[in-house]
Amino acid sequence: MPLLRVLKTRLLMDVASSCKKVKIPEWISYEQIENELILLNTVDWNYYRLDVYGTVVWKKLIDYGGDVNALKKWVLEHFEGNPFQIQNDIDCLIKALIEKNLLVIDQGQQKDPLA
Repeated sequence: MPLLRVLKTRLLMDVASSCKKVKIPEWISYEQIENELILLNTVDWNYYRLDVYGTVVWKKLIDYGGDVNALKKWVLEHFEGNPFQIQNDIDCLIKALIEKNLLVIDQGQQKDPLA
C-alpha cells in the first residue's frame, strides 16, 4: 500500500473516531426500501446501499442531529456485544461514509446538522 494512502487511511480513522458531529451534505439523496437504505451522491451519480444495521445507524444519526457520541451510546444500550468492537465498527462505518462523501464532519457552522 502506498505511503500516501496509508497516511490518508490513518488520518480518516483518527478523524472518524474523534469527530463529534457529522451531517448529510446537500448533494446526498436517500430513500429506505424495506430494511435497506439507498444513497445517491448527486455529484458523481454513484449509488450506495446500507444494510439493515447501517440503516439503523443512519436513521439514529438523523434522530440525534449527527451527534456521533449519542449514537454510540444508543447502540451500546440497545445491542449486545463487545463495547470496544461496537464503537470501532461505528467509527469504521462513519469513516467509510466520509470517504465516499456521503457524510461530512460538522464544523458547527450550521444550526441544523442534517439539513
